[in-house]
Amino acid sequence: MTEPHVPGVAGRPRGRALIAWLATAAVVVVGAALALAYQPWLNPWWPTRHEAAALPPSCPDLPGVPAPHTGLPTPTSGENFVGADCQWGSAESNDFPPLTARYSLFQRNGDHGGIEEAQRDAATRITRFQGSAGYTLGADTPVSGVGDEARITGHGSLVILVARKANVVLTLEYNASGKTDNAQIQAVTTSSARALLDLVSLS
Repeated sequence: MTEPHVPGVAGRPRGRALIAWLATAAVVVVGAALALAYQPWLNPWWPTRHEAAALPPSCPDLPGVPAPHTGLPTPTSGENFVGADCQWGSAESNDFPPLTARYSLFQRNGDHGGIEEAQRDAATRITRFQGSAGYTLGADTPVSGVGDEARITGHGSLVILVARKANVVLTLEYNASGKTDNAQIQAVTTSSARALLDLVSLS
């Protein structure tokens, strides 16, 4: 005996499946939209990002360089970075002229992660002609083996090196005041930069 046909019963499972599929699709679309808007992959905790969370807590001893002026760095800060300054030697010293270093640790800023912000900052630190104001003191010649990228330039007796390791930019200035040849000044600056960047720990 044939069971009586009840209108709509056979269509209910299909209707429920369609509703479930549409709900799942809506969740996926909303999730994708939120991800694109928030861009979590730019945050330092994202698994594929390796950034520094803090700067070295002290001004270290450097090979062939006098002890730092103070053990603790001088803190600095800006809109999207925190920094620390250290200094070795002095203008009055006959043995070792002043070497200064500034760490700048960049953090996420809108659509740019900390690494991208550091890349942008490092790229601006080049020598530029500014008309009557003369040239900015930047670094232009690439240096290998120092962080992720580095450049160095001699401006008379002043040597400037700019290096980047992940989201940290390191700027060194070594002013030998004509007491040492330029090649030796650059060698001291480069070796100091390597030592200072080795102290930056990445997650």
